[in-house]
Amino acid sequence: MRDKRKVKIFLNSRSSKVDAPTISEVDEIVPFHRTLPGYVPTPLVSLDRIAEKLGVARILVKDEGKRFGLKAFKALGASYAVYKILQERSGGSLTGKDFLSERGRKLAEEITFTCATDGNHGRALAWIARLLGRPAVIFMPRGAAPSRIDAIKSEGADVIVVEVGYDDAVERASEEGEKRGWAVIADVGYPGYMEIPSHIQKGYMTIFRETADQLAERGEKPPDIVFVQAGVGAFASAAALFFSGPADRIRLVSVEPENADCLFLSVEAGDGEVHSCPEFANTIMAGLNCETPSMSAWPIVRDRFDAFCTIEDRYAEEAMRLLAGEGIVSGESGAAGLGGLIALSNEMPGFIEEKFELKDDIHVLVINTEADTDPEGYRRIVGKSLTN
Repeated sequence: MRDKRKVKIFLNSRSSKVDAPTISEVDEIVPFHRTLPGYVPTPLVSLDRIAEKLGVARILVKDEGKRFGLKAFKALGASYAVYKILQERSGGSLTGKDFLSERGRKLAEEITFTCATDGNHGRALAWIARLLGRPAVIFMPRGAAPSRIDAIKSEGADVIVVEVGYDDAVERASEEGEKRGWAVIADVGYPGYMEIPSHIQKGYMTIFRETADQLAERGEKPPDIVFVQAGVGAFASAAALFFSGPADRIRLVSVEPENADCLFLSVEAGDGEVHSCPEFANTIMAGLNCETPSMSAWPIVRDRFDAFCTIEDRYAEEAMRLLAGEGIVSGESGAAGLGGLIALSNEMPGFIEEKFELKDDIHVLVINTEADTDPEGYRRIVGKSLTN
């Protein structure tokens, strides 16, 4: 029988330094993203009133809801993965500034892109495909919000909704891609398919590079602890890769929905392997409703994260409302990191200070990974729309 506590947390005794990308590789990623249309560093906003409410010195939110006009961070990963595919086709000579040039489009000729998605990754891939003048076919699990389907279609992609969960949608995209010769750009790693998800994970590191630069420009210290929402673990692995040095010892905490907690189940099992949720869960955090960890991300997350926690939907809802009060539009999955902090502060006061050996002046970083990608759901929870 599953634990019925409202918030669960697992302290990871094996957390340590992980092998990070080389400096040259990291230095390639941000300049590549700067070549994409609409690139600007997303805002890093101080949440002073929320910090006071939760009893920490400072909370900063990186607002990825403003990324590329797509309302989510996922294009950072999808674009970098597609770039690396075309670079390989060029024999390694394609540079970031040529990605969307005539040469890049020539290298993409005859490619149809495909993936599975709950919404944001699929829209990101469809956007990149459109910029390259190529078609995309996106598979979505049952229950996908109509607004997310429409957003993907607005980029010119075809959408196929399968009457199964996310894992099955991933399998369907893989099968159709292999059968039809499509390029599968999945953020889920599995045996025989690890390279592209690894590129996607590294692409997300731009978020943390920007954050570090913004803090340095302000003369502020790095965060003491980062709450990172997790589905299959791809985004979490980017945090682990970026904050990999022993000198940092920035504490990393993953946040998952209760009953869609494949990372929690995997670390709790203690055998180092991936473990799946028993069924496709019912949660408002659609972007985190994943049954099995990505095998390309799991070892990185397993070996670097300090703690894994799960939260009820109501904590994501509370985080959405608090962020709305600060003028920040955050969707259900986007608010999950802050939701994790709220849950621990409410139900386990003093836990962060005691278990992570943090004293006064605690600085927390959370990432708003999506805006109102489901506007109807957003209005239902927050009671208003800040964008429409």
